Amino acid sequence: MYCTTRLLRYILCVINVIYALNGCLLIWYGTWLLDSIAEQRNAVDHGEKLASILCILLGIVVILASIFGTVALFKECKKMLISYAVLLILLLVIQFVMFSISFAASRDALPNSLKQGFDELWDVYHRHNNTLSIYEEWLHCCGRNSAEDYILLERELPASCCFERDCTNPLNLFMEGCEIKFKQYVSKKTANFHTISWFLILTEFMGSVATCYLVDSIRNHRDRVRFYN
Repeated sequence: MYCTTRLLRYILCVINVIYALNGCLLIWYGTWLLDSIAEQRNAVDHGEKLASILCILLGIVVILASIFGTVALFKECKKMLISYAVLLILLLVIQFVMFSISFAASRDALPNSLKQGFDELWDVYHRHNNTLSIYEEWLHCCGRNSAEDYILLERELPASCCFERDCTNPLNLFMEGCEIKFKQYVSKKTANFHTISWFLILTEFMGSVATCYLVDSIRNHRDRVRFYN
């Protein structure tokens, strides 16, 4: 029984180290996301700043939780270990919710402002599409599907469809549509978060299960000691 308890302590110690490293990765991701937003010209914020701050805060909580779990592990305090298991489950739920929101955003969701720009593009009475031009300059795209949207609508290509707003050179024209470019942008920003999230969810699940087994093993070991004494 003592051998099993000692083995569980080693396993949980390794899980805590991996968990702390995942927290560091989450903080790195949040910092990287903030820096990437600051470096972009004409960037439109769609909640990236809030998401990056939440990731940094969650990463800090994960590291603190791993430290708490390590202290509880070395003290072999059942109450602290049970609290740690409950904390891991709560963090697992929070992480899964954040992952679900991020995954849904990376699949099909388009911001209302971009949808409005697409609607204005096909509106014959709306000649100046300021909403869409913001995204065209930011993402280096043109129209909804491609630059052909303006040709089909017999409209003059706006300066926002060209690099440095210079349409005198045909090579400056952005050929890709803004819908696909925006989805590529979101997918690129969320890819690292999805990977880290899966590692965190897996680690939190394994940690909570190992902690519960350790608590049960410690209780059984102490009951056996009392019985024989």
